[in-house]
Amino acid sequence: MTSSCDIAVIGAGVLGLCVAAELRAGGRDVVVVDPGGANASSVAAGMIAPAMESLLDPWEADPVGRAAVLREARDLWPEFAARHGIALIRDGVDWIGPDADGVIARLAALGFAAERTEAGAFCPEDWRIDPGPALAALGQGVERLPGRVAAVRSAGEAWQLTLADGAGVSARAVVLACGTTFPDLPETVMRAVRDVHAIGGRLAFTPRRLIERPARFVGGYAVPAGEGTVIGATMEAGGLVADASGLQDKLLDGARAGLGLAEISPVEWRMGVRGATEDGLPLTEEVMPGLHLALAPRRNGWLMGPAVAAQTVAGIEGRHTG
Repeated sequence: MTSSCDIAVIGAGVLGLCVAAELRAGGRDVVVVDPGGANASSVAAGMIAPAMESLLDPWEADPVGRAAVLREARDLWPEFAARHGIALIRDGVDWIGPDADGVIARLAALGFAAERTEAGAFCPEDWRIDPGPALAALGQGVERLPGRVAAVRSAGEAWQLTLADGAGVSARAVVLACGTTFPDLPETVMRAVRDVHAIGGRLAFTPRRLIERPARFVGGYAVPAGEGTVIGATMEAGGLVADASGLQDKLLDGARAGLGLAEISPVEWRMGVRGATEDGLPLTEEVMPGLHLALAPRRNGWLMGPAVAAQTVAGIEGRHTG
């Protein structure tokens, strides 16, 4: 059986749902195709963190320019959150670690404000959301089709999606937002995504409330999550490694040292795989008429969601955004 829609979005992570929510808000007929279950967006800490990401993970070719891109993406969040009923938490972030004065100076050079504290430094420019409620809000009113897309093919003025169970979806336009596991795609599209590589990530959740606002320390971060705390995250090149016990121990050791705790327990490990490119910024382009990419945000899926959605919707509507 083949169904039809105006736009099919492949993938229900943050980028796919941000695009779908914006299309739905504009009155477009959109269907999200996804196998369901947890993904990297749902297990993430929900950080919208241009300052610390620019500080701790700079792009050597142009750190100031990349910081400006991340900051501009963050600035889209207040209006985006209000439009889609997402609670935006603007409580900033603490740096708990050495060289606080140097951290403040480097943040200033990147265009971010920060101030000295007894424990280190505080930056008000990093925000956050709660991933579970945010994903639910983005999916409100968006039609979902459970299943894994096996192939995408051009069919004249439309695109044909074939699902693993043999079902089909015909759409005028397709948005590829499926992380690092791609269906069978036309060669032009495969060339466009060939440099997307997988990065596995593990986070530890403890039901203990260890902090009142996000904190960064050497080798990781801690973020309030409900009544508990999320501690993250490993960066596993190529995807999740078979034995991550050493990485997990290192992460918890860093958290104990940074937060001044003798022990962190109990701990539940959560994991996901994210796509990334060389500069750490997502791919957003129309690679064939009617086929758009919204992929590979590295660690910044939540930060970049509204920006990727705006760029992708503009491409679908034929508007040049620069």
